Amino acid sequence: EGCERQREHPFIVTEPGEVARGKKNGLDYLFHLYEQCRDFLIQVQNIAKDRGEKCPTKVTNQVFRYAKKAGASYINKPKMRHYVHCYALHCLDEEVSDELRRAFKERGENVGAWRQACYKPLVAIAARQGWDIDAIFNAHPRLSIWYVPTKLRQLCHAE
Repeated sequence: EGCERQREHPFIVTEPGEVARGKKNGLDYLFHLYEQCRDFLIQVQNIAKDRGEKCPTKVTNQVFRYAKKAGASYINKPKMRHYVHCYALHCLDEEVSDELRRAFKERGENVGAWRQACYKPLVAIAARQGWDIDAIFNAHPRLSIWYVPTKLRQLCHAE
């Protein structure tokens, strides 16, 4: 591609409302990217409607391509898919999500460890709702546009 892909600053574990220092990005920023993807999906849907084309209901490759064309090169599929379960926890139980962020920050844990830790409370939410992780995603307005990550689905089926 002609244009340089901007290097994204690495994510660090931040507590809610905290701005990351130096060349780092915090978790509020990460979650904000999901909200931006939602805006891009709505734009793609509107264009499709105007053209009488099939309308995507989820964030698909088409949406990621559109975001890139719109200049949001920092939004990319691998990154957004990688953290989607973390965003899910943030949407479904912000209190638990915030608690986890504070605990991991206090212990100086890295973002990978925090990401792994986000699975457990999500699985607990699924357990309370008959293990139907798809229904849980689909019932939530901000989550229904995201595909359930394979690993999360496997964790909910293993039970």
